Amino acid sequence: MTTHPQDAWERRYSDFAARKEREAREATIAPLATDVDRAGKNLVRVGNPWSLRMFGGPFYMSAPPAADVPAASLVFVQSRDGNTGAPEPGTLGGGDTDKHLVYEGLSRVAADAVIAGATTVRGDVMFSVWRDEIVSLRAALGKPRHPAQVVATLRGLPFDEALLFNVPDVRVFIITVASCAEAMRAGIEARPWIRPIVMAHQADLAAAFRELRRLGIERASAVGGRTVARALIDAGLVQDLYLTTSPRRGGEPNTPMYPKPLDTDLVVRKLGTGPDAGVVFEHRLLCPTRPTRPTRPTRPTRPTRPT
Repeated sequence: MTTHPQDAWERRYSDFAARKEREAREATIAPLATDVDRAGKNLVRVGNPWSLRMFGGPFYMSAPPAADVPAASLVFVQSRDGNTGAPEPGTLGGGDTDKHLVYEGLSRVAADAVIAGATTVRGDVMFSVWRDEIVSLRAALGKPRHPAQVVATLRGLPFDEALLFNVPDVRVFIITVASCAEAMRAGIEARPWIRPIVMAHQADLAAAFRELRRLGIERASAVGGRTVARALIDAGLVQDLYLTTSPRRGGEPNTPMYPKPLDTDLVVRKLGTGPDAGVVFEHRLLCPTRPTRPTRPTRPTRPTRPT
């Protein structure tokens, strides 16, 4: 009996989801301690009893900046010396709390879509939430089980190799240009759940965001890589930066999230506890209309253990 290829993808997804859920369920998550909280009334607040206890209060996010574009955030982990590049992001030292509470948790719990670059989506990858308490919070917010997956590329995509493109129940949008869309036509047409968003030129991300909003995306979480992050910042499309800094040095040298200082306002700073002592999480608001300060940005100092 010949197995249909889609059956193989369904089994692969089932195994992937079971592994992610098991890892999230078994992870040791230590509460974060609030060091600074300057959130204004204009920020959106989300949380349930479990997340409020573990995160040390509500998780904040900006409202959409206009009616025709989604709100957008960037989520990054950096080493103590400011590197964000690593073959496996977990090696940067953000810890389990950052991974399961923030990165695969609160930062995307209210997101209608997660945005990534082509090099980030290879292999068995799908961007969603997996911890039971976060899944429940997402459902309480009226969101579908998984966010839509948005992939930005100018070179093409491995449709026959990556899990993300072969789960029919999850919407996929591909932001690209006309020549690349034409080269990917066969792969897209074979998967009716994938929809291309074709820009007039590669710097027209604002138009792509307007199309995402028209298609129902009100909030997006961008998870990298650095090329996508920098393009979104340069286009003025990001409001929130969720940045976790590890207490240890590492990562690929000279791989900061952005190549020059960013002008930001600190909203919250949280300190890791227990096995994640030394980890610092910050939520910062990007200020694209304000000139960049000439001073170098300050890095968080290694915090003392909270009492």
